[in-house]
Amino acid sequence: MKAENRRRPSGKRRRTYGSHGIITVFVTLIMIPVVAITSLMVDLARLKLYSSQAVMAADSYGSAVLSEFDNLLKQLYGLFSVTQDEEGLAAVEKLAEYAGYSFDPSGGGMEADGFMPYKDADVEMEWEKVEGASLSNNNVLMTQISDFMKYRIVEEVLEEGGLLDFLGEFESYEADTKAVEKRKEITESSTEALEVINSYYGELRKLAAYPDYLDAREKAFLDYSEELEDVADSDEYEDYVYYLEHEDEIQDAIEAFEESEDGEDLGDASELYDKYADYDPDEYIEDLEEIFSELSDDANENDSDPVDFDNVDSIIDNLGRHTEKLESVMGELKEQVAELKNSLSDCSEDLREGIEKEIRDIDEILSLAGEFRRTYELLIENDCKGLNAGNKSFMETYVPELDDKKDDLLDGEIEPGDDDWPHTTSLVWYDFRDDAGSFYSVLQRLCGSGGSGGDEKAGEKEIDRADAAKEEALETLRREESTSARDIPSGIQSELGTGGGAAGSVPDIGDCFIGGLSFDALSAAGSHILDKFLVTTYDFGMFSSRVSGIRPEEENEDGTVPGESEEAYSDYSLTGIEMSKDVNYLYGAELEYLFGGHGSSKSNLNETRNVICGVRMALNFASTYSIEEINSAINAIADAAAAAVASSGVGAGAAPLVRLAVSGALRLAVASIETAADWTELTARKTVVLYKSELGDLQSAEAVSSLLGLEIREGSGKDKFGLSYEDYLYLLLFLFLDDNTLLSRTSDLITLNVNQAKEGGDSLSSLDFKMEDTVTAVKSTCKVKADFVVLPEYIAEWYYANTDTASVIEVLEDHYFGYSVIRGY
Repeated sequence: MKAENRRRPSGKRRRTYGSHGIITVFVTLIMIPVVAITSLMVDLARLKLYSSQAVMAADSYGSAVLSEFDNLLKQLYGLFSVTQDEEGLAAVEKLAEYAGYSFDPSGGGMEADGFMPYKDADVEMEWEKVEGASLSNNNVLMTQISDFMKYRIVEEVLEEGGLLDFLGEFESYEADTKAVEKRKEITESSTEALEVINSYYGELRKLAAYPDYLDAREKAFLDYSEELEDVADSDEYEDYVYYLEHEDEIQDAIEAFEESEDGEDLGDASELYDKYADYDPDEYIEDLEEIFSELSDDANENDSDPVDFDNVDSIIDNLGRHTEKLESVMGELKEQVAELKNSLSDCSEDLREGIEKEIRDIDEILSLAGEFRRTYELLIENDCKGLNAGNKSFMETYVPELDDKKDDLLDGEIEPGDDDWPHTTSLVWYDFRDDAGSFYSVLQRLCGSGGSGGDEKAGEKEIDRADAAKEEALETLRREESTSARDIPSGIQSELGTGGGAAGSVPDIGDCFIGGLSFDALSAAGSHILDKFLVTTYDFGMFSSRVSGIRPEEENEDGTVPGESEEAYSDYSLTGIEMSKDVNYLYGAELEYLFGGHGSSKSNLNETRNVICGVRMALNFASTYSIEEINSAINAIADAAAAAVASSGVGAGAAPLVRLAVSGALRLAVASIETAADWTELTARKTVVLYKSELGDLQSAEAVSSLLGLEIREGSGKDKFGLSYEDYLYLLLFLFLDDNTLLSRTSDLITLNVNQAKEGGDSLSSLDFKMEDTVTAVKSTCKVKADFVVLPEYIAEWYYANTDTASVIEVLEDHYFGYSVIRGY
């Protein structure tokens, strides 16, 4: 029976077959996108959530890496870096596994491990050095040193007698030491000026003798010419010529006369006999030759001292060179005097008054500067070289002519009475004294000797005596010191952060006279000055010097110095490590390396010594003004030398330069002698009075008194501010070295010492520890790869097929995503 023919029961609804399947399909069509999108969002949220977990894991791993620091570096120098040892680096790699347990605490070893939605994720941990995060970076090294020192520096800087005290005390003498440097320059310039002025005068004095030389040449020529004329006009010469021309006739007349009878009239023969019977022409010629020879020799002798025809050109050329030199020296001296005068206003009273007294008359000498050039140019303008050449040519031309006439006369070839040769000269000369006579007179007074019983060499003698004393003291300081400090092997040196030793040779002590330790750089440093304090103080607390191992001088409460203990003395670093060759590779010369930077410890020790002695020499030079006995003695000697030179004919013009040069030489000699004695005290780790104002403050009072002829009067250097060797070295490092140089050399010493502590032995052959390999900050990364677990795979393949979302899902499931954190000490 067909369905459509059935009768539906009355009152019942009609059933619709197949509608349930339609709803299911409809719901399914709606829910699939919901499930696909919702599950995708849940998975994305899940992945987003694990990024936080990854960051925490990376942070923990970074901290763990930093915990494996170089313990030896920390123990020796209080610095932190990730270890460079293989065992330590292996431990760092092992830590990566533990850091990954934040995703799966059981490490996959337990079934029940609580809620850990990422335990199936693939996790990788890694770390790397942050660029520039190394102790070889001076900024990083400075930061760690500052952290280490920030609680220690207060005592070093602010305590009584600490850093600020001695820097402040030293700065108070800055104006004095700058003035002393200028004063020393003036001593050198004034001495040089005296030497060049004397050389100039020596050449000019030769030219001043030229007119007399020319007069002598002219007289010799005229005497020769006049003698020839006198001979030619003489009766004797006429008889001689007649004899030569009539010799046979005369001989016949003589024979006839001798053979004649008495009373026989012979006429002219009798007269010829009377004139020539005893005549000897050879005797006559010999007499003439003797006279002519002397005159000829005199006329031909042009060589003379101090001037002659041959050296005039060189004399004028020398004058030109001396003129150029004098302009330079006098100009420099003038500038130095002006600078010195300007610097005196801030000086101590003793120094200012002493120097003002010494230079008060120097302007008189400086006023002559232009006259040297003017006088030289007068010689050039008046063609003195040309005039001399003409004079020389005249003599070389006409003196030989006179010699020829002489020979003719001797041969009788000149007719009696004839005189056809020059009887006058054309010798011409310009005498510079006609226009520069007053200047030449000043030079004569300044440089010449008037023979008045004085000593024109008095100033020179005092200067030589002072120079000898100075050189003897400097030679004592220049002696090679015995040191057991190692040198840096050349192969090792090239591996250090500085890349090699400092360039240039060690300056001589004489070149290290430092009168201007300027504090201007500190004012300009601003906030960086504290960093400089920290690093310099750190270095002095960590490294040794030439005085390490020597017991420092200590005073009892009553001010006396106790006897030295027989016990060995050791220095300890700020970290409590005993300084020795076992730890400090350059033991005995480390702080000196910071200053000199040479691979040779001896060079560093010598350079440090020379510069410290230069500082002391400047201070001791200034003390020659403040110590009354020394100042008076030097002034008396300088005045006496100037007076002795003046009384010899030099005159008042000499006094300023002589006094200035002698005074400066004596002060420098005293400073050198005292500096040598100071150095002995400093290397014994004792303090030396900074600025000495009493004779008793001197370490070399006896030697100084001997030089100046003083009586020793006891004084007292106690209770006066003094500095030790280390104080001076601190000052040099603080003022002379820039931050980068100081830090780089500090890094070198740390490198050497860590390797020495590891390897031991007498010499390093390689560097296992290098500052460039240190790591002070790391970038730790956690890389995670996790599958989508909420979004069903078949729905993803069906719903997102061939869409951009499918590509994104593939990337998220198949690639690692890293999350990094930077951590540092």
